[in-house]
Amino acid sequence: MRGNVARAYDQLQAEHGRVRAVCIRILSQGDKQLERTLLRADMDDEKHLDQMLLYEERLSRPQRQKVLDLNRYGRKIERIMASLLRL
Repeated sequence: MRGNVARAYDQLQAEHGRVRAVCIRILSQGDKQLERTLLRADMDDEKHLDQMLLYEERLSRPQRQKVLDLNRYGRKIERIMASLLRL
């Protein structure tokens, strides 16, 4: 059973990374240098979070909604990952 939990966790972690990459791609609006900078930043850094909010404010309404939906999905994945760690 432990192997299945570990594989599930790894798959969720990979999915979380993909969701984050898509979100950052939308935020960077085609700027590859900005995209690389945001991807390399630590997700728990306050400065990084403030920067992400700043770029989110510049988006159009449909883009902002897409980012919001991706963030919600990412948070659900994080909750499931936390549940798996408690097993």
